[in-house]
Amino acid sequence: MTLFSLGLLFLAAVLHALSNALIKLSRDKLAFTWWMLTAWVIIGFPLILFVGQPLPIGWLLILVSGLIEAVYFITLTRAYALGDLSQVYPLARGSAPLFVLLWALIFLGERPTPIGVVGILIVVIGLYLVNLSALSEWKRPLLSFRSPAARWAVITGLLISIYSAIDKVGMRYVDPLPYLYLFLFVTWIALAAQWLNPDRRLALRAELKPDVKRSLLKATVVALSGSGAYALVLAALRLSPVSYVSPVRELSVVFGAWIGVRFMGEPGGRLRIFAAMMVALGVILIALGG
Repeated sequence: MTLFSLGLLFLAAVLHALSNALIKLSRDKLAFTWWMLTAWVIIGFPLILFVGQPLPIGWLLILVSGLIEAVYFITLTRAYALGDLSQVYPLARGSAPLFVLLWALIFLGERPTPIGVVGILIVVIGLYLVNLSALSEWKRPLLSFRSPAARWAVITGLLISIYSAIDKVGMRYVDPLPYLYLFLFVTWIALAAQWLNPDRRLALRAELKPDVKRSLLKATVVALSGSGAYALVLAALRLSPVSYVSPVRELSVVFGAWIGVRFMGEPGGRLRIFAAMMVALGVILIALGG
């Protein structure tokens, strides 16, 4: 992998972690997510000119991916409403590769190499430690998953593994950036169902107060950060093998944990950052052992 590709992925990881941090800082996280998607639908509209004429299977994959992504945002924002960024972000992103590996074992009959097995163990240890506020609590069996935030984060990781597999197939039929625009457009429509509920309508309107311009600017920053991270990853994929690109992306879990601990005053301190580093290392080993 070239230094230029590494730099692109480093920046992509920072942007992705930053976008999740801003979602975490919002008052009503699901309402903010809908406004973020609204900004993306407006900003990314020119991408629709490059869609071309996908086969029916392409449109079906876009629809399915968009609906799963809507459920993903619901579980992610629920996890952020209940837990810390430094807990939820590494858990959701780190558990996803484990689920992907599980699908490969069940449906493809693949078997992990010794390096992959070591990677799995490191990820599991990291995911356990990231939920502890202190190392002295390590004797409490499965303490980490008593937390509702942790359970929602694991469900989020499951959804990431599912839509990632769908998107990998979908981009065979539609160019990546138009594909990104279209499935998030479907997600935006699905989450717009909030407007039908009186309480959710109040939450959506309240999310823009007291300063509408500032709130919309924040939503736009998140939209640009998330899509910018994706575009940088695509650029890196053109320059480096996917087997290198995928694991390096997971550096974002380290940045997410660091942002939570350093700027949001979340508990766990160095232990959570160390645990996030273990998750990233384990994912890299899983990829290298694939």
